[in-house]
This record gives sequence, structure tokens and C-alpha cells, in this order.
Amino acid sequence: MNITIQADKDNDQLYILFRENKELAGIAAETKKLADNLYLDVDSEGRLVGIEIWQASKTLGASIEDIGLDSLVGVAEAAKLFGVKKPNFIRDYVGKEDFPKPVAALASGRIWRLKDLEEYKAHSAKQSA
Repeated sequence: MNITIQADKDNDQLYILFRENKELAGIAAETKKLADNLYLDVDSEGRLVGIEIWQASKTLGASIEDIGLDSLVGVAEAAKLFGVKKPNFIRDYVGKEDFPKPVAALASGRIWRLKDLEEYKAHSAKQSA
């Protein structure tokens, strides 16, 4: 799958494009509002085409220049960061009240800011010590 982040610095917007085939990129049949400043584009078959993030700096908590694919993580990457398997990560971390909220919850999984998870992990380690 090809994943591309397109940044519009002037308007502080990001677009995360998901496509198996680059020729089909950008073909969205419907846009769905997921949350404030967060929109999903789906094709005519309901498959995810992209995620549009308005006020990206505020929504993601980082300047638009600092946001890239490596600043967003899914369940697999988050579980690896915490040194646990995916089911254990979901069971042991995601349900906690103080655990960071994902920036998006998609049918394919949740997406967090890596920075939020790293800060949570560091804070949790300090409390355990």
C-alpha cells in the first residue's frame, strides 16, 4: 500500500493518502466527518482513500513541518514501543483513563501521535520507579 502525507503549510492542513494503486489516488466518493478537524475520504466501495486533518498543528500537537509518517503510529507500532503483543497492548494500555486518545479511530485500527505515547511511557516509568 502506498501511504503519502501531503502538507499544505499555508492552510495548516495535512492529507494522508492511502492507495494500493497510485492511479486511483484521490478518487473519493464521499467525505465523512470523524471529529473536529478530522475527515475521512472513502471511495465508491467504502474503502478508505485518505484522512484530511484541518488545523493540523493544533490537532496533532506539532508543527506541520515536523509531521510525517514516522510521527503517527498504529496498534502494531504502539505495541512494539511498549514491548508487548498487540492484544496485550489493547487490553493493558488503551482502556486506561489516562492513556492518550488516538487522533483517529478507523475501521482498520486506531492511530496515535508517537510523541503522545512516548510521553505517556516515560511518565508511567517515572511513577513506577
